[in-house]
Amino acid sequence: MGDLLHNQAESASHDLQPGVDVASFQGLPRHWTHVAGDITWAAVKITELEQDGTRYVNPYADADWKWLHAHAKGRVAYFFGHPSRSPAESVAFFIAHLTRLGLQDADAVAVDLEVTDGRGVAEGASWGVQVLSELERTLSRKPLLYTFVDFARAGYCAGQEDYPLWVADWSTPPGHPEVPRPWRTWAIHQYDISGSIDRDVANYHSLQDMFAALGKRAAKEPDVQNLGGKLVSALTSGRWPNGSLLVAGLGHDGFIQANIWDGSDWSGWTPVSPTRATAGPSVTLWVNGNGRLFYVDEANDVIELVTSDGGRNWT
Repeated sequence: MGDLLHNQAESASHDLQPGVDVASFQGLPRHWTHVAGDITWAAVKITELEQDGTRYVNPYADADWKWLHAHAKGRVAYFFGHPSRSPAESVAFFIAHLTRLGLQDADAVAVDLEVTDGRGVAEGASWGVQVLSELERTLSRKPLLYTFVDFARAGYCAGQEDYPLWVADWSTPPGHPEVPRPWRTWAIHQYDISGSIDRDVANYHSLQDMFAALGKRAAKEPDVQNLGGKLVSALTSGRWPNGSLLVAGLGHDGFIQANIWDGSDWSGWTPVSPTRATAGPSVTLWVNGNGRLFYVDEANDVIELVTSDGGRNWT
């Protein structure tokens, strides 16, 4: 992380890291940096794929991004999300412009989710989960979610608690935000939007800690593991948005077996079918631990099994 780690060591020694978030409203760096004061990091709006299809790019993002790097400040790139637009297209539009700006390992990313575009609670929450999951998968770092307390309370952030929370709460002192469910803690508190610039504090002991947590994960050596199982069919697999994996196949005893990866460990092979099967299964998985598994039994009937708890139980 180079200069970011060394040049900011002294100024980042406090428990809360002061920062600001900027968009086109703040203009070029010469217009806002003197107002920002003694910050250690800043968040920059990059894109917004708007509800009507307009593909907006912040005209000052390039200058902001370069200024932060030149002055050894931590950087967070974010985009404003619209649940009416495709999650994949929204993420791809953001990443394309961020790549042009230059994304380094120490940089963090975020999505600003605060509008519904007329979508219901479940659809809005699902959109957020898909966007966060795609950002994490593509950029190999945990994205922040920016939202309001009331927006999260309404349920639009359900299933997103695995991602660090950037919460807007202007009714509390810096570093003391209300933390809405489903979160239990917070990463960044936006505590003031009353002036010409929005002010934040980050909940990390040092700038190093902040971007070690939010920056790109270190690459791991290939991990070859024998999962056993004694299966006699081709395998089927799926991935939930929270990163959990499910692998299933036909066991040597004729019953469908499944094995679940929760991010740290495999559950071990467990029979999930109430009857014997004639071939391997197929699975489809979606948000909040929901999924379906299909197989053909000995009577040549297609059997459907359903889970709502991440594959721990099938009925």
